[in-house]
Amino acid sequence: MRRIRRRVLGLAIASCLAPLFSPIPALAQTDWPAQTMKIVVPYPAGGTADVMGRMVANKLTKAFPKVTVIVENISGGATVPGAMAVLREPADGNTLFMASDNTLNINHWLLKDARYDSDRDFTPVTVLNTYPHWLIVNPQGSYNSFDALVQAIRANPGKISISVNTVGGAAYLALDNWRRSNGLDFEIVPYRGSPPAVADLIGGHIDAHVDVVGSSISQARGKRVLPIAVLQDTPLAEFPQAIAQDSKDPKALVVQSNLSVVVRAGTPPAILDRLYAALQTGVKDEDFVKTLDMLSLATVMIPPADAKTFLAQETRRYGELVEQSGLEKQ
Repeated sequence: MRRIRRRVLGLAIASCLAPLFSPIPALAQTDWPAQTMKIVVPYPAGGTADVMGRMVANKLTKAFPKVTVIVENISGGATVPGAMAVLREPADGNTLFMASDNTLNINHWLLKDARYDSDRDFTPVTVLNTYPHWLIVNPQGSYNSFDALVQAIRANPGKISISVNTVGGAAYLALDNWRRSNGLDFEIVPYRGSPPAVADLIGGHIDAHVDVVGSSISQARGKRVLPIAVLQDTPLAEFPQAIAQDSKDPKALVVQSNLSVVVRAGTPPAILDRLYAALQTGVKDEDFVKTLDMLSLATVMIPPADAKTFLAQETRRYGELVEQSGLEKQ
């Protein structure tokens, strides 16, 4: 986590890329924000991205008290419908998008017709937070540690199943890379979201599950699932049995995943700066800090130019992982 922060903070300022649609004239700061601002979340209500989207809306409401800020959930379609809804709005900073790695870095490589180019068509306000992931098992099952699971995989090639929340996402690509790097033979089982996967894990239908920490932390606290590894450098104090992975080790099981706040490309730089300043202030509020702690998230909050360079690098990194995985565009 700290390594990621140091790396992205040291990136050079990148130039703005051309927007998808024809640009609009730059707005004077006195014309902004409009009476209504919108936060588009490309996932259903109640998930981690939705919670963070509502926190962003809360902080923008505080920063611009004369403006109404609404959250609109446009889920499904590999986040493409949500992305296109944002790109149909003017590039004026009044519509923001809560964008994950799938939207900004992975769809480019896995969708035949993504209908947008994230590096060209979106401009980041910031990388808001990282998404810590962990590997969880059934506490009543056969594996009570990471080493025990790895030993079982080696002893029973092709017999162990580990699930992920979607095909081709950050967790899938990391798990596939770990499998290939270590010569392991196990089945990766994709689900549509965390709840059905966790339910099948508790029911004994799969052996382990890679999940966003915030999505299954309540089940871990209730002892219904057991975290055996946290897939980052930084351990989680609340779950000491979940051993941290070394991101410097190419054979480690590490998931690097982010949530960014972006707008349409062509948004005036002065507006980007005001949005970033509002969020930079808001993340220090007690309610924001408590929400991050509850979901075991870590703030990143890098400036727009650094975020743009970092996300372009992430697109290239994911491209290599997708090529190595053998996944074909759908």
